Amino acid sequence: MLLWCCDPDGIHSVRGSRLGLGKTSDTLASIVDAAFASSLERILSRRSLLRGHLLACFFWSLAAALLQGLLLLDLCLLLGLLVDRGQLNLDLTPADLIRFTQQSGISLAEPAAGIAASPATLPQPATLPQGVTEAQGVTEAQVLVHVACKERGILPFVWRWRDVWWGGAVAFLFRSSSWLQWNLLALVWLLSAGAVLWVLRAICLRQIRALGDFIAMDAVASTRRQLHRQVLRIGVEDLDGATHKLASELFVNVTEQLRQGVFVLITTLVRYPLEILGLLFVLLNLDWRLALQWLAPLALGAIVLNQLRISAQQKSSQIADQIEREQQSLVASFRNSRMIRGLGLEQNEHDRFQKQLERYHRQLAHSEKWSDPAGYPGWGVFLIGTVVLTFLLFLISSHILVDGGAAIPARMTIAEGITFLVAIGLILPAIRTWRSLAEIRRQLILAADQLERFLRQIPSVTQAVGAKFLHPLAKILHFDNVKFQTPSGRILLDGTNFQLAADKCYAFVSVNPLEARAAAFLLPRFIEPQAGRILIDGEDIAWGTLESLRAETVFVGADDPLIEGSVYQNLCGGRTDLTQQQATDAAKLTHAHQFIVKLFNGYETLLTDEFAALDAGQRFRLSLARAVVRNPALLIIEEPSVGLDEDTKGLLVDAYDRICRGRTVIFLPSRLSTVRRTDQVVVLHEGKVAALGPHAQLVTQSPVYRHWEYVNFHEYRHEV
Repeated sequence: MLLWCCDPDGIHSVRGSRLGLGKTSDTLASIVDAAFASSLERILSRRSLLRGHLLACFFWSLAAALLQGLLLLDLCLLLGLLVDRGQLNLDLTPADLIRFTQQSGISLAEPAAGIAASPATLPQPATLPQGVTEAQGVTEAQVLVHVACKERGILPFVWRWRDVWWGGAVAFLFRSSSWLQWNLLALVWLLSAGAVLWVLRAICLRQIRALGDFIAMDAVASTRRQLHRQVLRIGVEDLDGATHKLASELFVNVTEQLRQGVFVLITTLVRYPLEILGLLFVLLNLDWRLALQWLAPLALGAIVLNQLRISAQQKSSQIADQIEREQQSLVASFRNSRMIRGLGLEQNEHDRFQKQLERYHRQLAHSEKWSDPAGYPGWGVFLIGTVVLTFLLFLISSHILVDGGAAIPARMTIAEGITFLVAIGLILPAIRTWRSLAEIRRQLILAADQLERFLRQIPSVTQAVGAKFLHPLAKILHFDNVKFQTPSGRILLDGTNFQLAADKCYAFVSVNPLEARAAAFLLPRFIEPQAGRILIDGEDIAWGTLESLRAETVFVGADDPLIEGSVYQNLCGGRTDLTQQQATDAAKLTHAHQFIVKLFNGYETLLTDEFAALDAGQRFRLSLARAVVRNPALLIIEEPSVGLDEDTKGLLVDAYDRICRGRTVIFLPSRLSTVRRTDQVVVLHEGKVAALGPHAQLVTQSPVYRHWEYVNFHEYRHEV
């Protein structure tokens, strides 16, 4: 298992010194630390999550949030253009007139269409202050200039936003671009700007997803490599294929679930906090009072709705349990037909069944009310949502309708109100997605727990300290009181004792195939006995090196895969000291040479495990040649269970005759002809040796052997 590959300080010092972004890296590290825990930390490499890709993802998210804010600004200006139509009517004091000219860049003296200015004077007060004459009562501040603008683009918002922090930027754009000073041109400009901003934001989101996918794949890649290493460590112990099945499930499904979860987690952690903050910033700048007024009803409504959903789920679960009990009771009554008919209780049974059926239907209807969105609590949710939404719409409408004054310094326009609603509509799904992180994290931890349990399995076979070179089998192979049981506790060998002379041919058979397979797996130490010893010429194989043991004890599986590479590389099996001639001789010995030379490139033909040109019999003969070229003293052959054609069977008979000369061969047979040609058969039953001898003798003297032969080779075995 991989632990965190580096500490936060290390990340800060390296990345911070190089990019000058130490605080950002620390922030990202703290976010990742908060999201990952327990087994998830041990499965995923923190280094892979905190590389520069996560920092790049953060900056793309920041750009996307900024572009979203600009899109809302563009939407507000576009809506304002459609509502106001570029019309603006103002009564300005001389000071405001100067500011208007500076803000808009429009001079009232120029003959520009759509601008009209006329003097206006405020009415005199009824009574003047003492000491002020009537002539002095009309001050400069009371002299107003009426300015009327028509079809002047976004000029109304340039003047409206003159006192806000972003108003200067809008005014600068208005002064700099004549397109924004006329309605139709401003419409084209705003739509084009919105399209460009939309495309740029889509590019940012695409980059976020691409980087998130890369981070997730990079993080899970180490887990998949660990799975591969673990399968190589413990896969040799797989007697019944359960380990391979579990590893395949983990590799294909669980790690993919982990990858998708990490992708969602990373993109959500990086994207949505910035998006939510950006939208909150927009709301507060549009109208901070209204934003705060919306907060309390929304929070209260969310809490009430959440409680309603929880109550509905609990009630629905209770009703489902009651329905299940009623179903079981109704179905159970079907078993009473013999007794009911025998006692003449049909009418009573009909009445009882009808009452129970009506109760069952009422519960079903009640269940539908709780599960139907249009029923309860769906109806309650609808009513609460309607009340909350109506109140919130009233708040925003009142800000639009009420004129500015002392109580409300700045009224809201229709365009700003719609933009406010759009921002609310964007922030609610973002918050909902952010809240789903807890469930995503829970699923990730469950997946990580499954992976960790598999990765923590310790191989039973290890090389002893001080192990010595083990000489090839030359005299006696001895099973000395061997006991073996599977990890699930199933005993396959229980005090097994027998001796086999070298340079002969044997077969291991058992009614339970796992017993014979376990005995064969013990020889190259694919598995380890819990008790007893296996001796080769008096030497305990547990004290020999694995390399020396497996060099002289080779196992040929029934479904051994092809090695990626040429036929020659398949025959050599990674051995670089073997020559082409040795490989060819081994292929000829097992009758593989005939089909190899017929391949497209002969011995240089590239093979894969899915290579369709070879049938099962050809693959098996290739595996035999790969074992024979190593010239082992002890060869264990597991025959394929799939049907072989008659030609292949004949070739295998001759190949076995050649292979068995001068070495000890043990078969796990699937054909009766193979059993008959062996010198002795070891019959295992319930963990012990039930019989040992040649086939002809066992057929007459061993009931267990006769039973095994009948079960595996009788004429109608495939019809049972």
